[in-house]
Amino acid sequence: MFGEGGYSTRTADASQIYVLRASPKPEGFGAVTAWHLDARNPSALSIATRMELRPNDNVFIQEQPITTLGRALDQFLPSLVNVGLDAANG
Repeated sequence: MFGEGGYSTRTADASQIYVLRASPKPEGFGAVTAWHLDARNPSALSIATRMELRPNDNVFIQEQPITTLGRALDQFLPSLVNVGLDAANG
C-alpha cells in the first residue's frame, strides 16, 4: 500500500485502516475476513509490513471527521445560498 503512494494524511484517518478479504472457498460465500490497522501505532506498522495484500483485497481508509464535515458543508451551503437568492429575487 505504501509502495503505491500510500494515502493522504490530510484527509484519511490513519487510525482507521481496514483490509477486507473475501473467503476463497465457495461454501464460504459472503464470508469476509477484516483486519484493522491503527497506523498511528509504530508496533502495529511493524506487524503490517509482514502482511501481503492479495488480488481482490479491498483496502478501506476512513476519512478524517473534519473531511466528512467539509464534504457535508460543500453540499449544503450552495443549496442554502440558492434558497436565499431565490427568496431575495422573489
